[in-house]
Amino acid sequence: MSPKPANNYHCEVVGSLLRPEYLKDATRTFDAGEITAAQLTAVQEQASIEGIRLQEETGVECITDGEMRRRGWTAPLTESLNGYGRAPLLSVNYHGTGAGGLREGLQAVSGTTVPEGAAPVTMGTAVIGKLSRKTNMMLTEMQFVQQHSKLPTKITFPSLAHASVLWSPGVSDQVYPDRAQAMHEILEIVAGLVQECIDAGCTYIQMDSPRYTHLVSEATLENFRRVGLDPRTWLGDVIAEENELIDRFPNVTWALHLCRGNGARGAWAVDGGYDPIAEQLFNDIHVDRLFLEYDSPRAGTFAPLRFVPKGKVAVLGLVSTKDRELESEDLLKRRLDEATQYLPLDQIALSPQCGFASAFEGNVTEEMQRAKLERMSSVVRQVWK
Repeated sequence: MSPKPANNYHCEVVGSLLRPEYLKDATRTFDAGEITAAQLTAVQEQASIEGIRLQEETGVECITDGEMRRRGWTAPLTESLNGYGRAPLLSVNYHGTGAGGLREGLQAVSGTTVPEGAAPVTMGTAVIGKLSRKTNMMLTEMQFVQQHSKLPTKITFPSLAHASVLWSPGVSDQVYPDRAQAMHEILEIVAGLVQECIDAGCTYIQMDSPRYTHLVSEATLENFRRVGLDPRTWLGDVIAEENELIDRFPNVTWALHLCRGNGARGAWAVDGGYDPIAEQLFNDIHVDRLFLEYDSPRAGTFAPLRFVPKGKVAVLGLVSTKDRELESEDLLKRRLDEATQYLPLDQIALSPQCGFASAFEGNVTEEMQRAKLERMSSVVRQVWK
């Protein structure tokens, strides 16, 4: 059996690139009603072209449009489908090394003021109405890259694991009596969106999820209980749901990005190694590539890589999109060498740990973003000669 397309890249971004200041200004101007949607789209496309050129110039092997059309990483789900809206929810516990702790981290991530001593309740996105297809943002992004670059591209969208926590008790059950009904509809709609992308030439699909990693520590397990999920059974259940989607499209390369929270001012959500989930998740989910964040000691050791089965690639997120310090070539090469104690080099690749603009404002400068991408591609050329 020949290798799947797109499973031999060693240097790629996770998804988003920093939004230029002129795009941030245009977004605020649009929100104020001072420019039209068409004018905002023109600015987004200009920023996307610059992002494409940045990836071409820095040696990235497989590119995105920088996700310049998105307000946030969940947009291909929450903005491509009708039925999602804002609702009062118990928040994810974010912590901020640069945000001053839980309360400020929550405020930085949610944009909502959290009073001193208050329970972490904020306005969040949930299923509040009947789900249906509205648009296909992934297709728009992919076709734009195809028009402006000859490099391979991938589409990125929130995983079904993330969708499962957007069914919120007391809110979503007014529309769907149980989570299973909502998830069935989401699966069918997303499968339709994916099929449209494949019909247009897509060969590489990346699912993003900050939820699997919430199983690695007791502090974040509480986030599942808050939305009525049993963390003891959720992992197996949601892997089965992901596989139902993946198995419908066996001729493309599938990837899963395991995020640990990438909020404003360095806010983060999860502390703990992959050990509690690695054996089951790495083996059972039918993806070809696992994007694993390893830019901080909070991610633990490389030991869980021993559970990555033959044929799958671990894309190690060793380049930080949170920290403005440029990683040295020696550090990156040393870390890659350490990883080979558990996994052969031909099953390893390199990337940033997350998108550069998971938080709308971003955490590094544009100059540092370019330097990090150049450093990453330089190391790749030396390690995988």
